[in-house]
Amino acid sequence: MKNKINWLQPFELVRHTMTRITIRRMVESDLNVVSELALLANPHATREVYRKHVSDELEENPDLSFVAVEKGKVVGYAQADVRNSLSVLEDIAVANDHQGRGIGKLLLEKELTVLKSKGVKIVLAEVHHSCSSAIPFYYKYGFRISGCAQDYFGVEHDAIILKLVLR
Repeated sequence: MKNKINWLQPFELVRHTMTRITIRRMVESDLNVVSELALLANPHATREVYRKHVSDELEENPDLSFVAVEKGKVVGYAQADVRNSLSVLEDIAVANDHQGRGIGKLLLEKELTVLKSKGVKIVLAEVHHSCSSAIPFYYKYGFRISGCAQDYFGVEHDAIILKLVLR
């Protein structure tokens, strides 16, 4: 008799490897982990300098600073800043071993929901040129390239500017 394929087995594996992700507001005790994750989206930065940036953003915009948590561990974060009807998505980063699981999507959706409730009409994302592989992620949500800025993050650290019009 030929080997039978057990079609339930792959689904069992998926069920056991998926865990619950919670999106919550960032708090000060998250800053050490977040400043490590920040280096994924900001390869030009140092952890110490960027920790201050993330801390400043948390202080200025606590309602726009979120973390993704799995089993009590921070595995991603997002921060945004608002100026009238314009917002800049400061950062969105997910730990390398957690990428491709929809965590970035959850973080972005949370940010966009809050930004809409604040009356934001335009959201900009500034992507470091070495992180251009993130652009298809943003395109899935309606962002489009609107320009670039040479030396935006420092000498030889160019930015690709993406724009989303919220409706």
